[in-house]
Amino acid sequence: MRVLMMSTYELGRQPVHVSSPASAIRGEGHEVEVVDLAVDDFEVNAVDRIDAVAISVPMHTATRLALMAATEIKARRPDLPVALYGLYAGVPESSAARSIDAAFAGEYEPDLLSWISELSAGGSASAGSSRTGRSDFHVPDREGLPPLESYARLEFAGATRLAAAVEASHGCRHRCRHCPIPAVYDGRMRVVPKDVVLADIDQLVASGAQHITFGDADFLNAPRHSLDLLAAAHSAHPDLTFDATIKVSHIIEQEELWPELADLNMLFVISAFESVDNKTLEILDKGHTVSDMSRASEIVRSAGVYIRPTWLPFLPWTTPADIASIFDFIGQQGLADATDPVQMSIRLLIPRGSLLEAHPAVSQHLTGYDDSALTWRWDFADPDTAVLHKELEAIAANASDCGQEVGVTLEEMRQAVSRRSGRELDTVAPGEPVPRLTESWFCCSEPTEAQSVSIRLG
Repeated sequence: MRVLMMSTYELGRQPVHVSSPASAIRGEGHEVEVVDLAVDDFEVNAVDRIDAVAISVPMHTATRLALMAATEIKARRPDLPVALYGLYAGVPESSAARSIDAAFAGEYEPDLLSWISELSAGGSASAGSSRTGRSDFHVPDREGLPPLESYARLEFAGATRLAAAVEASHGCRHRCRHCPIPAVYDGRMRVVPKDVVLADIDQLVASGAQHITFGDADFLNAPRHSLDLLAAAHSAHPDLTFDATIKVSHIIEQEELWPELADLNMLFVISAFESVDNKTLEILDKGHTVSDMSRASEIVRSAGVYIRPTWLPFLPWTTPADIASIFDFIGQQGLADATDPVQMSIRLLIPRGSLLEAHPAVSQHLTGYDDSALTWRWDFADPDTAVLHKELEAIAANASDCGQEVGVTLEEMRQAVSRRSGRELDTVAPGEPVPRLTESWFCCSEPTEAQSVSIRLG
């Protein structure tokens, strides 16, 4: 079988969710071509020489773009088998989904491999599954992907470094209601063996990587595994730096680990703060409070590690005053340089199966499912909030597409929030430079127009 493995978007990273299954599929003797539409132009004649297409959908943005790509492929070759695989493979309920023959969610590799083998033997293209059980893990095979120079880089202290991403685990032990992971994994996680991750890091360093992102939902879901892995990676590559995503509650619970994490070159941590309203945090089942966010920031910074918060500012009950309060918190905590502006424009997405679907605080606002956007539609209770959201969304999209400086973008947003809330907010003051990756668009954001236009067979 000649299989085309496709990624549409993986947060500006060389895609793990192409390289990992590609390794398994090649291991079974199939030919694999890879393409990353976030970087590559896709030549139309590529679909004429293959026998099946598998498209990675690890997040909402990628899924929206994947359905566009599948529609383009089927328009040229209607009989070509096309599968979606990844966290969002079970989500699409869209007219575009008629272009999809198979879908594999969760720990997708065994069933994706079986599908390809069955096709090779003349079997049906129709299949689907969602599994969270244990499976074999393969060292990702990154052959054929664009070089690391094509992807996001670490930017810090006036210099840039080549960056890459690995995964030390799948799933998550937690059930935050707005997160897509619990709908599939239901509080389960699967650890990727240490030797597999280290072998991937070794090959990435050999390709020029100077910084590694751990793409796990939460790096401290399994603290001992993560620390052992980080220590081994640091021992093998003493100059390599790292970042990871870690919950506020884990930062506090594992306070004693932070000096060690700093010694192992953990440069910065991403943590989902989401809101400065405790009632909202309770609805989302975040497991932390606003005061916990301040405490987590203090713990991380005291160890010499930088913290970068993520936010979910726009929910059905949000008011302009709530957004103003987030800006106040950012100013008080000195987080302006650590805040990606797109975070201030994010609107709650509720795919089918979300743990928020039936929550009374949310369900009363739902107005119907939008199968093209792959989310439940809802209206703001406050009309002024709807206007403010559109303003901040436009500012964020324009800044992303034109590469505007972060400080300039945040200041534009602050002015809009100040006007709409009727509150005079302090100017967003620059502080100590904070390390960042040069790709700032997040998985829970809607695709930009530039991303959507790029999904065309050339």
